[in-house]
Amino acid sequence: MKTIGTLLMTLGIMACALACDKENTPDGGDDGRDKGGNDSGNPTEVFSVKITGAIDHSTHTPNQSGTVEFNRFPATVDEFKQARDVIGGEPHGAVALQIMAFEMYRRDRKKGEACIRLNNVTTNANESVRRLKDLFSSDPNYARPYQMAAFLKGATPQNGYRPTKPYTIEVRVNNGIEYQASSIYDAKVIYLQVLTAGTDGGARNIDVLKTKKPGTPGENGKFFIVFNSPGLDSQVKKIASDASFKGLE
Repeated sequence: MKTIGTLLMTLGIMACALACDKENTPDGGDDGRDKGGNDSGNPTEVFSVKITGAIDHSTHTPNQSGTVEFNRFPATVDEFKQARDVIGGEPHGAVALQIMAFEMYRRDRKKGEACIRLNNVTTNANESVRRLKDLFSSDPNYARPYQMAAFLKGATPQNGYRPTKPYTIEVRVNNGIEYQASSIYDAKVIYLQVLTAGTDGGARNIDVLKTKKPGTPGENGKFFIVFNSPGLDSQVKKIASDASFKGLE
């Protein structure tokens, strides 16, 4: 059995100014600022991310769990890639990257979709983008601008989905589903759950794998990528009527 030791790594990178990322200017999307996103538009705080815990890569081991902590969301595709270098080699790292990419999509469609495609098999990337267009639409009844905030520790419908800092994503093994082989990707699918106060069950499902299949992101099996993430793009509970979403850094 392959045993994965506890990882504890920290990445510090300076965020690029908005002017140095002109090629990623939104095209038909929005940057999230009018929906409670990062209002600065030009984050200067050093970005840091840390991963802890261990989830076995090859053998289903109930009750294993891991966390990812970070001080703010990546502002550029390059920052996302650097975060992937730190946490993408672990199953729960891929989960955190998915949440980061989805929030980036809320703020900037072009950058967000680029990151989604770096972290997903093609079929799930396509489905995710389709679903996110609805979740981050202007429909006041259906839209959930706080969708990704709901997967951060401390965020609840009652407090306006305001998470504690540093942002923390908690992931656990799905105890009820054994790892399963995928003949398409020649890899084991790892079934996980990410904790959230945005659903009655307290967790949402997300499945990851590591594959060397040509044409698939993941740097030839270096990084885990998402196989299926229906739990992340299905509506979370609506925010409390007396609360307001203040956005995420």
